[in-house]
Amino acid sequence: MVMIVASVFIMFTILMIDQFIIDKKFYKEVEESLVADHLVHLAIKDVTAEWGEEIPKIIQGEKSYPNGVVRYSLMKQEGPYVYIEFSSKTKNDREGRVIIQYDKEAGEVKEWLEKQAV
Repeated sequence: MVMIVASVFIMFTILMIDQFIIDKKFYKEVEESLVADHLVHLAIKDVTAEWGEEIPKIIQGEKSYPNGVVRYSLMKQEGPYVYIEFSSKTKNDREGRVIIQYDKEAGEVKEWLEKQAV
């Protein structure tokens, strides 16, 4: 009888350990994805704040942060809108990619056109 109770307890413990390991991997993936998104948000805020009233003719560069790096470059200009691609890479090699539509006249981001995390 004691052997049956002990084996059930051990099986339950092993099941809980396995579930914990799976959950831990999932939360790590979510954390990395959020860090990649956060890096893009920081870069958009920093880059657009640098422009002020006038947008430079060449929009290309790289921003470094403690959790990773963001590269940005101009894709195209259509009237008052500028389309800029931001690509982030965390220290753990999680990548994120966003294309924004920036309104030069209003001085604000109008739309996130594409979002992709790898």
